[in-house]
Amino acid sequence: MGTDYTIGIVRDFTATANQNLSMEEWRLTLSDRLDLDCFALTEEESRLHGQLDESIFRNQIAGFYQTLGSILGEKRNPNLDYYFETFGTDITNYQTAAERITLKKGNGLHIELHFKYALLFVEGKVLVEEFYTEPLLLNWLFRNSKIENKLAGCVISGIVG
Repeated sequence: MGTDYTIGIVRDFTATANQNLSMEEWRLTLSDRLDLDCFALTEEESRLHGQLDESIFRNQIAGFYQTLGSILGEKRNPNLDYYFETFGTDITNYQTAAERITLKKGNGLHIELHFKYALLFVEGKVLVEEFYTEPLLLNWLFRNSKIENKLAGCVISGIVG
């Protein structure tokens, strides 16, 4: 088995901060990474848990695959069609992986984000098993682009294998 690159949709996450945050502070701190409106949220002390609303996935995934295809243009990955045709609109049909991101904010705030995500496709062998920049970069780009699909606020990239 190799080590491959993937893009996925966050199914659930846990954010752990080194200090207690109000819900408003969580929203401000995480809004450039995740659209928290897509998740059922629960708080406990310095943690925030989120579970993706599966109806958002079901209603938005076909359009999201179309958006990915448009972005890729002629370089379109044939696996995009395969994954959508095989796994459809039910997020529980998709394979999952996990990723961790560390955010360092002002005032000494550190947040560890642990994601479980649905793999939208797997492609290409990679020669490294860890990226530090790529998951943050792609997550931020999708979250802050003018993509009208709600799932753009739930994108994560990672290395699986």
